[in-house]
Amino acid sequence: MMKPELIEQHIAAMTTASTNLLRQMEREGLRYRVSVRPEDTGTLHVHVDALTPELTRRIERCLSGTGMQVAVQERQ
Repeated sequence: MMKPELIEQHIAAMTTASTNLLRQMEREGLRYRVSVRPEDTGTLHVHVDALTPELTRRIERCLSGTGMQVAVQERQ
């Protein structure tokens, strides 16, 4: 279990890291939002506009080295 004082730092670090990793796809037109929830700090949630199966695969490959579970879904 992560110490409460580290949860906010972890969320900020994982959000920044994933944004940096997705930068090239963003330049190609990817529109997304990344979140890590305090109650589930092991999962990186990626909400994507106009999600396709190919985009899902690319995002999962791109973020596979973060040590986090990656949940990709259509942005509402």
